[in-house]
Amino acid sequence: MKEQLETQDIYNLIHSEGTFILYGYAPICANCRIAERMLKLTQELMDFEYTAIDLNYHTEIINDYKITSAPSLLIFEDGELQESVYRFESVTNLLNIMERHH
Repeated sequence: MKEQLETQDIYNLIHSEGTFILYGYAPICANCRIAERMLKLTQELMDFEYTAIDLNYHTEIINDYKITSAPSLLIFEDGELQESVYRFESVTNLLNIMERHH
């Protein structure tokens, strides 16, 4: 079971220095499970950290960052949203995305 963070804790992480990667999912979403597997494979190859949240509990974040679907991957640098990803496509695609931000 994933740890459930409070919304304010997520905002604190977003606004921290450096790169922060936020993965949003919905528990009943089959594509989310596939996307997270691809993200974990990418993580093994590139060694980065990400925070996963159940979007059902974070409507403020959905509204503030205009998240349009699950799964979603939001990449922040020094508190600023740099990229929103909704089509994970492949591990190769995720590697290319992560390389732009690493």
